[in-house]
Amino acid sequence: MAPRIALLGGRPSVLKSASDLGCEVVLIQTPGVYDPEAAAAYCVQVVDTPLVDQEAAVAAGRKVFAEQPVVRFFSPAELGLVAAARLNEEFGLGGNSVETVRLLKDKAAMRGRLAEVGLSPVRFRVVESEAELLEFVTELDGPVMIKPLDYGGSRDVHRVDGPDRVPEIWRKVEAVGRGRMLAEEFLSGHEVSVEGFSLDGVHTVVAVTDKLLGEGGSGFIEAGHSVPARVDEATRQGIVDLTGRLLDAVGLIEGPSHTEIMITEAGLRIIESHNRAGGDNIPELVRLAYGVDLVRAAVAVPLGLEEWDPEVPEATAGSAIRFLLAEPGTVTDVEVPSEVEEGVTLAVQAVPGTVVPPLTWSVDRVCGHVIAVGADAAEAVARCEKTVAAVEIRTRPVG
Repeated sequence: MAPRIALLGGRPSVLKSASDLGCEVVLIQTPGVYDPEAAAAYCVQVVDTPLVDQEAAVAAGRKVFAEQPVVRFFSPAELGLVAAARLNEEFGLGGNSVETVRLLKDKAAMRGRLAEVGLSPVRFRVVESEAELLEFVTELDGPVMIKPLDYGGSRDVHRVDGPDRVPEIWRKVEAVGRGRMLAEEFLSGHEVSVEGFSLDGVHTVVAVTDKLLGEGGSGFIEAGHSVPARVDEATRQGIVDLTGRLLDAVGLIEGPSHTEIMITEAGLRIIESHNRAGGDNIPELVRLAYGVDLVRAAVAVPLGLEEWDPEVPEATAGSAIRFLLAEPGTVTDVEVPSEVEEGVTLAVQAVPGTVVPPLTWSVDRVCGHVIAVGADAAEAVARCEKTVAAVEIRTRPVG
């Protein structure tokens, strides 16, 4: 009998993966966000529910379970993680505890847990006013990063370089309706992400990913990624050890994880972590380089449909992604190469009439991307950048 599962969120590739495993998929998703053709092809039911409203998501899950029980609630999306954990706990379906998921979801709570266990020291404070932010910035006497406690995609993230910048930055915080932020010392260095998978509390680091950040005003938004990260073996082993200790500290027992770490002059420092696979097509980069499908494993392994091999093979290739960017405005025309070299996939989403917004968070990257495979990460990056350079997206100012 096909296992019936509920997914709180999920892109078409996630829906297809679960369907290919033989699952009956119920999709609980925000109206207008999902692809209706993919939903029709891969799901037996779609429940329109705004995932941003956790109580509404939990209520929708309860209704789904009452109508016909599912064997597990999964969430590949940040907004559905806590609701999925609550539903699994309420119906005794297993998975990570609500406490664990909340620790990872709430960035301040995770910082507090790390401080308790003496892991990856980073000075931080929750601030709720301009005065509190000013006090923290003055205390640190150095750059400060502020971010929402429970969001992703580099949304509403700001660097505060000194006390004189506080009023301007706090006005930006209030302008988007926020009043409670995590302030922490700014970490400088080389940022990587760690793609992991856990089973019965045993953590496997599948890949370490290099991250390319934007420049200027978009400096905290990813412009690309490549796998495997170009770090020496000692650093890689340190990253593996630190990630395992972090996941132990929060009590993660199963499923994918995505952890961001800064390699600083003072050592490795954890930025944040999530009990889901990474975004930005990182799971696809991992699959291309290592042959490990984290999206499939996220459902298959907890349900016992497939076994998990903790011995990760060596990378057989390098892979990379670069996002296509353009000046903010309305797209007037797009020029693309007539063909791309083998191992390169060009996905252009911008067409004449597309509105390119200012780059404030990951969702603003609306033009498309390039994914490339190479003998190693360096070759994959070079192929990506060569293709990006051959694409021209012209815009005119809006208005």
